[in-house]
Amino acid sequence: MNAPDHRSDEGKLAYVAIASIYLFAFFAPRSIAIGQLSQLVMLIVAVVFALRYRDAILRAPILWLGGAYVIYVLARGLWAALIGQPELASEHLDGTSSWVRAIALPIVILGLALLATGNWVRHAIGALIAVAAGLLLFEVLPAWSWGEFQDALTGRRRFIFGLGHSRSGFIMAAGLVALLAFMPLIIGRWPDKGGTLMKGLTGLRVALWAVLVIALLLAEFVTKTRTTWLALMVALLALGVVAAWHYRDHLLRKGTLIALACAAIVLGLALTQVWGELERRATDRAEAIQQILTMESLDDAFEMDDANVGARMAYKVFAITLWMERPLVGHGPADPYYLMQERPLPPVLEGRSGHFHDAHVEALSRLGLTGWLLIMAFLALLVIEALRRLGRPDTGDRRVHMLALTGISFTALLLVWMLGTHQLTRFQSVHIYAPFLAPMCAALFLRRLKPRREAR
Repeated sequence: MNAPDHRSDEGKLAYVAIASIYLFAFFAPRSIAIGQLSQLVMLIVAVVFALRYRDAILRAPILWLGGAYVIYVLARGLWAALIGQPELASEHLDGTSSWVRAIALPIVILGLALLATGNWVRHAIGALIAVAAGLLLFEVLPAWSWGEFQDALTGRRRFIFGLGHSRSGFIMAAGLVALLAFMPLIIGRWPDKGGTLMKGLTGLRVALWAVLVIALLLAEFVTKTRTTWLALMVALLALGVVAAWHYRDHLLRKGTLIALACAAIVLGLALTQVWGELERRATDRAEAIQQILTMESLDDAFEMDDANVGARMAYKVFAITLWMERPLVGHGPADPYYLMQERPLPPVLEGRSGHFHDAHVEALSRLGLTGWLLIMAFLALLVIEALRRLGRPDTGDRRVHMLALTGISFTALLLVWMLGTHQLTRFQSVHIYAPFLAPMCAALFLRRLKPRREAR
């Protein structure tokens, strides 16, 4: 495709879209203010683009579903602040602001901004690379300590790369699934013909990919976050199943077998180095897990022997109890801390923070089943679009197929990660999941646009 014409309005909009996307992706780890300002510019770009192509954009179901989520959160928050609990008006309004700016809105904004660039596939991949570069430059390298990394690798300590406990494992796992999904593009085809130079360059790409995968596997390991390990396993399973279906006609080709062998060797080498610690981390809560599986009632969670696991289970049970009081609409978007102040707490939760450490039960208790289902439906639409893009493996841009594979596996990662964190609404989390999911949002909008836009 030709570069945008800077003399036309569409060309100017494309340059603004490109600049705002890369500022958001690269500089947000350095400054949240820069990231949010870039997001505001992307919002303006998205609105202008949507108005230009409103006939097509308004026919996209993702827009209506995302809009329904935003309107519902606004309505629920205003009702709670003005009528339901006016004594907590400011807290409900703060919570409303946080939930409105999570999931649907940032993904739709970035998806439309990607389309406004004129080459959404290139800049979707570029945004992912910019996110990785920004995190590495502004967060990982300043906090790097070779000694602490080695201690975490060989002992029981953990190393979180300056990213935070839950976020560090999530980011490393996200990078890993992206590297695996883009393996065919990074490695390329093994040349059947050609000189030593061509085969040497291909071998160099294979070696570089393998080094990056091993580095991310080790980085994921040293975070020592069991929830993220589980999330990564689910994401890799989803990636493997969908990739096998998509590449079903190519599985026995030489290049595919070489790539699969490389992946198996890399994963095997990494696992052999850390198997002992993996086994220890998986089994040191075995007794607590057995207690969970044999619980006769939810109240048994408050009497568990393991204080750490018991507290997390107690949070979930307490949140589920709150949700069951108002199953459809929840208690309002205010922080759970205020809900916990109004009720007697089990001893295991006294003196602890007010978050439930589970984004699913937080959404249920605060927004009700209605809000949670809107979130799940929004993510499901993105996955369905990704599967549609993968349904015909021999047609279309293969980079789109790899973005679709990344989106599906990342969604699986996100949904499991949410079981162990409350950080879904934080800007630092939005900065990660929006670039991974927005490409399929862009693809959904593109399906409704005019044929001349599809050709671009």
